[in-house]
This record gives sequence, C-alpha cells and structure tokens, in this order.
Amino acid sequence: MEPKERSPRAPRSTVRPDPPQASIGRRRFLIGATVTVGAAGVVAGAQVARAGGPVEDPESLARRHADDPAMLIDLTRCVGCGRCVRACKVEGGLGWRADQSALGPDAELASTNRSIVRARTVETEVETPLGARRRLAVRYAKVQCMHCLEPACASACFMRALRKSDAGPVVYDADRCIGCRYCLVACPFGIPTFDWDATFGRVEKCDLCAGRLARGDPPACAEACPQGAIAFGRRADLLVEAWRRIGEDARYVHHVYGEYEAGGTSVLYVSDVPFEALGFRTSLPAEPLPGSTWAVTRMIPSTAAGVLTGLTLLYLRRRRYLERERAEREEAGP
Repeated sequence: MEPKERSPRAPRSTVRPDPPQASIGRRRFLIGATVTVGAAGVVAGAQVARAGGPVEDPESLARRHADDPAMLIDLTRCVGCGRCVRACKVEGGLGWRADQSALGPDAELASTNRSIVRARTVETEVETPLGARRRLAVRYAKVQCMHCLEPACASACFMRALRKSDAGPVVYDADRCIGCRYCLVACPFGIPTFDWDATFGRVEKCDLCAGRLARGDPPACAEACPQGAIAFGRRADLLVEAWRRIGEDARYVHHVYGEYEAGGTSVLYVSDVPFEALGFRTSLPAEPLPGSTWAVTRMIPSTAAGVLTGLTLLYLRRRRYLERERAEREEAGP
C-alpha cells in the first residue's frame, strides 16, 4: 500500500502572533469594562443630577403625597398574633427559617422576612385604687419598609433598582440591581436586607403589596389583621385618624411616628409607650434625606470616570509593550 501523500507544510512565520484566546479575552474584557463603567457613570450622573436638586420641605411633601396609599399601625391594638407576617410570606412566596426569626423578641428583618412583629418588654403606667403605678408589660411592634415620601435608598441606588413608584410604594427591580448594597447603608430606618443565598444576591424589602394595590386590594398584612391594628387608606386621611385617636385617648404618646421622620413616610404609627422604648429610631431629622446622600452619590460619576481612565491607560501601556516586543522579534530574524 502506497503511503498517502502528505500536504506540503506551510512556511514557518518569522513573527509569532499573540495567543488568540488571550488577545480576544483581553479585548472583550476592556470593551466590556469600558461599556459597563461608562454606562454606570452616565446613569450615576443622571441620578446625581436628581439628588443634587433642591430638597422639598416636609409640608409640601405631605401635600404632594396626600393621596398616596398608606398604613396606620396602632401598637395599642397589636397582640403579636403574627397573622400579618404569615400573610406577607404567602403573598411574597417567602419561607420560614429557624435562623431568621419573624416573631418575638429576637425577630429581625431578613431575606425571608420582609415584615416582622417584634416583642419588647416595656414599663407602663397604670391607674390603680392607690394611684398611678409602674408596671412591666409586653408591647408588639410590626416592622417593615416605611415607604418614605422621599426615599434615601432610591436616591443612593444609581442603577434605579429601587424607586418611588408613581402609585406611591417604594419598589425594587432585581433585574437592575448590581448588589452594591448602598441602599442598606442609606436607609435611615435600617430596613432593606440582602439575600446572600440568591444566585447573584438580591435586596429584600416590603413593597406594600404593589401588585395587590394595582388590583384595588389592600396590602395582605392589613387584610389579615384580626385586631384592626393595621388601617389602610389615603395618607392624609390616616393622619387625621391618628390625631383623632391621640386627642380622644390620653394613653397615646402625643406623636405620630412617620408623619415627619426623614421627610415623612407612608407607614405611620401611634403608640401608648415611647417609640424609643420599642426600638424605633427617634433622632431622625424632619428633612428628607436624599439631600444628604448627595455627599456620596456626587462622587460616583468621577469615580467611574477614574476607573475607565485607569483601564484605558493599562490597555495603551500593554499595547505599546506588545508592539515593541514584536518589533524586536522581527529585527532578530528567524
């Protein structure tokens, strides 16, 4: 059998090209990084332009958001049954985890807890035949996103994954989220949490059952409460109701929590014990906080531009090095 004729070999090149995969990978990386950082800079610039505008005063904010959907939570009526939490989990498709308590003294907002009922032992004053006496009692506080009128979390999110919707609730778009978690730092109430178990991570928070509101239904928690501790309606109407209760019953603290805190919120509270005793943050300013986030968000475009410049300089330096190396090989010959 005659051997098969072999194809003639191609002449050996005197110039060794860069490995194709490395070159393509480098180009793709630089192009991807340039587009990503550049886009982040553009988006951040737009976000900063909004954040840097004049901050609206609380009174005009209240008038503008008078018709927003809101909840009034009366802590004197809450018995800690947890039905609101269960309704929230069913509506959001959230499970129960032993390491993420949703009810009781150890309850904390977490990746499976958008809403919790926290128990606190507090000192109260009761009238007895011998006069007023101090007694220890348990009070329950439902905690979830406050749905600020001017949310600091949305101001800090340069990808607009968090935003104040036209309907009122502060909503979250997981497809836009890049996991920077600036919102967790920006929120004055410490509400958003991060789900580390999700494939790419995601923020978890109450959205005031935005889907139910769009259908004309109240939030699941308000509908589930058997004690009438959660009232749902227009923010302006609920503020009138809150002050009516305070005026007619001397037990109540003379304050509606959420009326002015951080510019005002759509979740309001009345209580018969001081809010600080229940773990509420009571040192918040009455001015909206997005104006304060300007100090941070204004640096994002320049930071993005700096990263892009650094990548460009590294690319040009690498390119000069490769061209010089190629020229030296060509001069050396085969």
